[in-house]
Amino acid sequence: MTKRASMSDVARAAGVSLTTASRALGGVGRVSPETRAKVIATAERLQFQPDMIARSFVTGRSFIVGVLAEHGQGRFSMPLIVGATDLLGRENIAAVTLDAHGTPRVLTDYLKRLRSRRIDGILVVGDDPNRASLVLSDDFAVPVVFASSSATPETDYVVAPDNRGAGRIAAEHLIGLGRRHVAHVTAAVHEPAVDARAAGFADAMESAGMRPALGGPLYGSYLQRWGTDAAERIIASGEPVDAIFAANDEIAIGLFATFHRHGIRVPDDIAIVGYDNRLAGVARPDDPLTTFDPQLTKVGERAAERLLAAIGGDGEPGIEYVEPKFIAGRSTVGPTLEPYDVL
Repeated sequence: MTKRASMSDVARAAGVSLTTASRALGGVGRVSPETRAKVIATAERLQFQPDMIARSFVTGRSFIVGVLAEHGQGRFSMPLIVGATDLLGRENIAAVTLDAHGTPRVLTDYLKRLRSRRIDGILVVGDDPNRASLVLSDDFAVPVVFASSSATPETDYVVAPDNRGAGRIAAEHLIGLGRRHVAHVTAAVHEPAVDARAAGFADAMESAGMRPALGGPLYGSYLQRWGTDAAERIIASGEPVDAIFAANDEIAIGLFATFHRHGIRVPDDIAIVGYDNRLAGVARPDDPLTTFDPQLTKVGERAAERLLAAIGGDGEPGIEYVEPKFIAGRSTVGPTLEPYDVL
């Protein structure tokens, strides 16, 4: 049986002291970047596996972080958790993932459990982590990073999709196609992501010297049936609308289906931009919807990186945005969409 490499073996092969090797691999203490890189490369070559219990005694850290989800199975939360836990795993950090299922009592209990495990930090993900921010007491003396648009960047470490940027890009795309009556159909007013996308949309319209069609956003929900209702309202209003930025792809699909029933062609008569790349992975010859991929896995990875930096004493509270990926599809650039392309 091959002997397992020890920390002493790594130190000897790298030509450094045992203390320096320990500091370099543990991410603590002062070690030059060159020496750290050499020690890490040597450890990888020797297939060194650190004794995490011994490492914990040396560093005073548990090398465990809590990943706390409001709704862990949600379309928003799941890719964030995957991105975060993959990054933590690559950094040899254990993640304790807990899902509160939107229940405040369960959330409070989970925070107590995380505290009892002497974790190094907490990553909060989910549709609305405001509740976690409220129940985290001032004496919860570990770094906390929020992967969401809902936290407070003045006091928290936050990583979020750039919703305002998405709203601006959507409007610029439609205006650039020559559309002059551009509407915004969105979800509930005063939701952080909704407000941010509406603000970006308004920025682009103002810069182009244009006013939004219908006098401003139509507020509703993220459901497909709201897209259906909104389309009926737009048709009944008789006001000119030749393009729409929808808050998500569900709304966009509802809009498209209703317009098609009324003989209004997409994108010939009305161009539609969605958000969230709902049809990703579906076997289709092209992209039926123009939409945005919010890069949620990347948001989760970046949030985990920021948490590790905060645990190491680096960084300041504030918000960091991850730019969404814009995907131009047939709902704005053609050819004409048919129901079998989308529904």
